[in-house]
Amino acid sequence: MQTSLPAYSSYMKHWGLDPAMVFLNHGSFGATPIKILELQHQVRQRMESEPVRFMVREFEPLWWEAKNKLGDFVGAKGENLVFVKNATMGVNNILHALAFEEGDEVLTTNHVYGACLNTLHQYAKLKKFKVVIADVPFPIKSKADVMEALISKVSTRTKLLLIDHITSATGLIFPVEEIVKEFEGKGIEVLVDGAHAPGFLPLSLEQLGASYYVGNCHKWICAPKGAALLYVRPDKQSKISPLQFSHVYDKPIPKEAEWSAQFFWLGTDDYSAYLCVPAAIDYMKNLMGDWDILQQHNRDVCLKARKYLASSLESSLPAPEEMIGALSNILIGPATNTNSAHFNNIHPIQQKLFENYKIEVPVFQFNQANPRDWVRIAVQAYNTYEQYVYLGNALKEIGAGL
Repeated sequence: MQTSLPAYSSYMKHWGLDPAMVFLNHGSFGATPIKILELQHQVRQRMESEPVRFMVREFEPLWWEAKNKLGDFVGAKGENLVFVKNATMGVNNILHALAFEEGDEVLTTNHVYGACLNTLHQYAKLKKFKVVIADVPFPIKSKADVMEALISKVSTRTKLLLIDHITSATGLIFPVEEIVKEFEGKGIEVLVDGAHAPGFLPLSLEQLGASYYVGNCHKWICAPKGAALLYVRPDKQSKISPLQFSHVYDKPIPKEAEWSAQFFWLGTDDYSAYLCVPAAIDYMKNLMGDWDILQQHNRDVCLKARKYLASSLESSLPAPEEMIGALSNILIGPATNTNSAHFNNIHPIQQKLFENYKIEVPVFQFNQANPRDWVRIAVQAYNTYEQYVYLGNALKEIGAGL
């Protein structure tokens, strides 16, 4: 194994990542550029220099300005979306607000994010609905397999579909356009968990037509942690109120903005991450010249890297290219530690990569009926193909592979 670590790309200068680590896990928590963190510090200084002036006199127009900029980026009017702390909070908000009758069904898939699955089960207990899981195969042959699995589980009691736009564990782009059209057309509301989607791929939420959509800004937009969006289609807004009630927004305001305004002030907090979202959008856009160039670059490196890793580990590619962006899984082999499926439990292979090779990359199981070990790569501008070659060599030295 090489003694020196493979170099990051020249874009690494924009981030404060530890150069003594090979960071291949942008997908989990993102990474915020140095300049955006400096901006957040400036916003906080502005707030603390005169807290009343900032909170009472200045914050409101800044909040609307940031929200409108984010709306332009994701294809939605600013009054139809609000800031929340993270996508999981947005999912909680929707499930908390919706009314269910006993025996109603909420459909999701076996690829659902663990925190969202836990949220479903907790609200199922409180609101007496049933959680139904559609088993989408993985490895997967085509995006049609997703729709087929979902349709097979629809019943007359299906009230809501919670569907990932980009799956966390398996790195798949689900065909949400087709799914939303099918389910909303049947009168079944769709809540899209787009935790990874903003900045990962182009979005047009108004055109998508889902009842509800949540997405993080800290992942691929690279905003500071604690900034995410919740979109609610206008005809559904009367049912959705904030998780946390605080001061009533009682100033005169245009009717079309009344719903969004409920979320403006949920109590004293550090809202600086929200206000940095516009700058993060522009900063990442300008990194390579435009967003489509950056997204294509990351996808190209990911596709090349996954082919190398699959060949190196004598594995097969688990999904067609049309379902892959800047995230992808590669099969390592039979499960070696069944406890690592739980949150914050580190797989032994992941720990060896971290300690012995200075690689940060997730390793976990998928499919509890036949658990297998997978490594998930994520590609951001600072990564290089050589880093994934280094990962493949490390995995072979550890003894991973089929």
